[in-house]
Amino acid sequence: MISNLFRTSSWTTALILLLGLNLPLSAQPKSTSKEREALQKTTPALLSVFRDVVAKPSESTVRVLCKTKEVALGTIVSEDGWILTKASQLDGPAVCKLKDGRSLEAHTFGTNEKYDLVMLKVDAKGLKPANWVESKTASAGNWVAAPGLTQDPAAIGVVSVATRDVKVPAFVPSPNSGVMGVNMSPDEDKVKLQSIEPGSGAEKAGLKANDIIKNVAGKDVSDRISLLTLMQKYKPGDEVDVVVKRGTEELKFKVKLGKRSGPNFNRGEMQNRMGSELSTRRFGFPTILQHDLVLKPTDCGGPLVDLDGKVLGINIARAGRVETYTVPTEIVLPLLKDLKTAQTATATPTATTPKEKESPAKEVKKTPTKETKN
Repeated sequence: MISNLFRTSSWTTALILLLGLNLPLSAQPKSTSKEREALQKTTPALLSVFRDVVAKPSESTVRVLCKTKEVALGTIVSEDGWILTKASQLDGPAVCKLKDGRSLEAHTFGTNEKYDLVMLKVDAKGLKPANWVESKTASAGNWVAAPGLTQDPAAIGVVSVATRDVKVPAFVPSPNSGVMGVNMSPDEDKVKLQSIEPGSGAEKAGLKANDIIKNVAGKDVSDRISLLTLMQKYKPGDEVDVVVKRGTEELKFKVKLGKRSGPNFNRGEMQNRMGSELSTRRFGFPTILQHDLVLKPTDCGGPLVDLDGKVLGINIARAGRVETYTVPTEIVLPLLKDLKTAQTATATPTATTPKEKESPAKEVKKTPTKETKN
């Protein structure tokens, strides 16, 4: 019944939203139409209408905790304990809380950096895996929901933009993360430095244009996205070891990170964050389904479902006030095998087993010749 109820025209949708809000138009807060609509979709009355939709998929959803703190949702992908979640939300050994109340320690297996996905494994049998459906079945305007562990969904909304490829994935770092002060070339398969910002930590340390960054803080980086994702963990003033390839040599530098600057960046970031908390890693995904669910960052990693309760993909990032991204089913399913086999040595959110280096990097020390204030 609910499927027929919500597959309606736009005027009926608007009426349902107003009924769910239980407020006269004059009493609604002053904001843009998109913001009003998004806020209306968070009312308990409207969320309760979707209980039947999320009843079954909520059994395929888990709560992920690190250090007893809720950090993400997860999606069960097989009955024998494999669970997929958002990698960058994890900051230590994970515990998965199931809908039946059990809390199970999780071991970390493979990570896909491009889509910020990580595979966890708990010791359990008889779990209920997600019932997948291709995301192309969800057109713009279709209702969707994010199951949680309660009878109500974590959020509901509509598809804003159908599944699409992002030819040049954007990546907007956190304004509080530290920066080396480098500009990278558009190479997709390596991190080549196009130029160095004057007075930056990179310049003071001795990095040069055309250097290729291979490793930062002991972790290998293979492309721009992996580097930018890694840098989210560090703040201005931190020092990180950077290994670069320069010609035939591998050199090691210690770079002191600086502050991010630029009035346009700060203004845009502030406006985007007004009234909502955004995911730290929220851009740079090559293929996404976009919707307007008002989803908390700690509720990413779980499934996005259609009105039949079938999973369209994994909610991966709250990117804006009324903008949330999902990694679609067509992308997720081909990744599962590799994510299950790439095991790490410990139960941490690290990606894959580090590669053995052919030869140790030569450490270069350089005394700054010029002091520049940030």
